Amino acid sequence: MIRNNRLLLITGILASILFISTFIFAKEKTSLFEDFNFPMGDSIEEFVTVSFDDLFNIFGNYSTLTDSQRKDSWREYKDKYVRWEGIVNYKGSSKDDWNRVGIRHNVDTNVELIFYEDKKDIVKVVRKGDSITYTGKLSSLFDRDLLFRLEDANIETINGTTVEDLNSKLMEDATLALQSSQATETSTDPESGKPPEGEIILSYDGLNKIFGKQSSVTQARKEELWENYRGEYIRWQGIVNYKGFGMNDWNRAGIRHTSGTNVELRFDEDKKYLVEMIKREDNITYTGKLAELFGRNLLCAIEDVDIERIGDKAITEIIKATSAASDDDSATVDAVEEEVIKEPEVIMAESMAPEIIQKEDLEIIETPEGFINISFNELDEIFGKENKMTESQKDTLWEEYNNKNIKWTGEVLSRGKGRVTGLRMGIKHKKGTDVELIFDDEKEESVLETEKGDKITYTGRLVTRRGYILPYKLEDGNIESVVKAQPATED
Repeated sequence: MIRNNRLLLITGILASILFISTFIFAKEKTSLFEDFNFPMGDSIEEFVTVSFDDLFNIFGNYSTLTDSQRKDSWREYKDKYVRWEGIVNYKGSSKDDWNRVGIRHNVDTNVELIFYEDKKDIVKVVRKGDSITYTGKLSSLFDRDLLFRLEDANIETINGTTVEDLNSKLMEDATLALQSSQATETSTDPESGKPPEGEIILSYDGLNKIFGKQSSVTQARKEELWENYRGEYIRWQGIVNYKGFGMNDWNRAGIRHTSGTNVELRFDEDKKYLVEMIKREDNITYTGKLAELFGRNLLCAIEDVDIERIGDKAITEIIKATSAASDDDSATVDAVEEEVIKEPEVIMAESMAPEIIQKEDLEIIETPEGFINISFNELDEIFGKENKMTESQKDTLWEEYNNKNIKWTGEVLSRGKGRVTGLRMGIKHKKGTDVELIFDDEKEESVLETEKGDKITYTGRLVTRRGYILPYKLEDGNIESVVKAQPATED
């Protein structure tokens, strides 16, 4: 009996201990998930409340930790998520590094954010100098001004406004701009006083506010909005910036409304005579159908194009005058030929008679990516040492190329960073340093990883033409790709 009582007592004690342990474990498990603020079963994003300044004091330039202590301390924070506020210092400028954004907290760039594909539209909204609240996962630790790299980044607020509210406001502003342009800038038929049937006439400026490169509307939203305008007709006035010069692109003409090429006209076969009539720098009034959206400096393509006026003259008047002049010429050609007196031919040495290039003879074609379609050799034929034009003549032509963006491939001759001169690279195309490429400081790693002899494809903005000794100077440099130089082999 006593033995049975002891057995029951022991069994009861063990059951109580098991119950209490299960309760404590369940309570701790619940508390753990409550602290991290996510439901059980979802992906874990472990946020820590530590500030940038807190971590800067631990790992920054003035840290007193040894390398070993740094590594041990970093393990406590690696792969944890943070929520910080900083200033946008730069954005990746090419399609290969669009997802990189540099953030300044004290001096220069201290944090590099890496965004995943689903955040592409958010990255497009932010601008250099914006104050943003962002989140991300601590992934890499450096030992310079650029201290941390954060992956899986996201932006929550821009200049104090949430991303959701900002997008709503942008859509509202875009709608108001569109309504305003429709109400005030609709063209009317001179005879009937009504807009042409079936046409919604919008100004270039009205659409550029919504879809241009300065618009803050995301590219995805632009593409959605564009479906409301695709196929609608416009009547605009602009300057002919270039004409297609090959048998395969004769039907293309670029039109300037602000700077560079802003609209591409695509003519049908039966309008070939119109393409032949216009020339560069003509001010034309044209109509057409909105076709393809680019959303950059080159805003869109127009199809079903017709030209109404060249300068202040209607196309019908020009055709009529041309036809009359042609008839008069054919009637008097024999008489004129009899009166022609040939002038003596004067032959000049090449050095005495340089080929003078006129502005109107230049064909500056801008690609959809925003670069001018000209090789280094083609540009150097105009401004290089071999061209005998005067410096004044070259200066005049340079106005057409200054501040234009290019994309070339050349050989690295030198690179380095000076305290005064900054981050620079010398590039060879023909002989010696033909191009001096200037980079922002955040490109330091990619620049200094190159070596003499590497072949690089690079982009930049033309700011100084080459002189007799000095090279072309390009700013906003970026390296698109690198082909490493082959090491010399011993015989």
